Amino acid sequence: MSQLGGISGLNLGSFDSQNSSQLSPSLYNEIIYSYPFLWKLSQKMILVNGGEMKLGSFVENNRRPSLKSLIKGYTIGLPSKIFGEKPEPLNLDMVVSDSSVFSSRELVPLFNEFKNMITLESDQSTGAITLVAESLNPEVSAQMAVHLYQLLSDYVVEYKTEKAMQNLNFVESQFEEAKRSFYESQEKLYTFRDRNQHLNMSAWRADEERLQAEYNLANNLYNNLAVQRDQAKLKVQEDIPQLTVINPPVVSYQTSKPNIPLILAVCIFLGLMTGFALILFLYLKEYIFKNG
Repeated sequence: MSQLGGISGLNLGSFDSQNSSQLSPSLYNEIIYSYPFLWKLSQKMILVNGGEMKLGSFVENNRRPSLKSLIKGYTIGLPSKIFGEKPEPLNLDMVVSDSSVFSSRELVPLFNEFKNMITLESDQSTGAITLVAESLNPEVSAQMAVHLYQLLSDYVVEYKTEKAMQNLNFVESQFEEAKRSFYESQEKLYTFRDRNQHLNMSAWRADEERLQAEYNLANNLYNNLAVQRDQAKLKVQEDIPQLTVINPPVVSYQTSKPNIPLILAVCIFLGLMTGFALILFLYLKEYIFKNG
């Protein structure tokens, strides 16, 4: 049994449950256990023994094989272990998009190990979210908790501001187009006046009025979109949720697993029960043999 070197917890605070556009705490488990989220987590850099490495590399190097994989490896997979080539190390430097990460089967064992190391607890009454990270190294546990919080908070901010950002991008594109149209109409009007400033004909006045109308229309549209762009920027800022860390992650050097006192107590209890059953069996056997 592996000694888990530390456990690190992180409380993300509470959220307003009355806001219908806010993510429900019950969905946070789906987020942190999703493959795209775990892939981004595996790419985070951590400090281990004075050097930097990717979190995914640390987890892969210290990954505990499951009982099923051990049985398979030493039964039907034993010939390949003896005569076959060693499997290539997991490549964590490859570029994987959110849509293609599901097709990378070699990453599944790594993601499953992450799922065993991460726990999310939510209080439905207060909306408080607590993240817990466990690993073989207490410093890594604390760093993992920090990265979990950062990734989750980024996801929440992106989700909350997605609609406002789409509106802002649309208004900005329309603003740039209106700005270009305004400058063109302005240049046409002033150029026309410079070239015909000494003329006073009805045709000239008609052309000037047409250019002036185009300029006024472009100017009004340009000013209105400028106001809407400022309002859209303010809306994005208003929609950004304020996440408060109540209990920051700490480095815990107390072993969380396995629970040695509990294991000893269970072993002593099972030993006493086994000894009592064995003594009772031998006594009954001798009694039956004498009276048989």
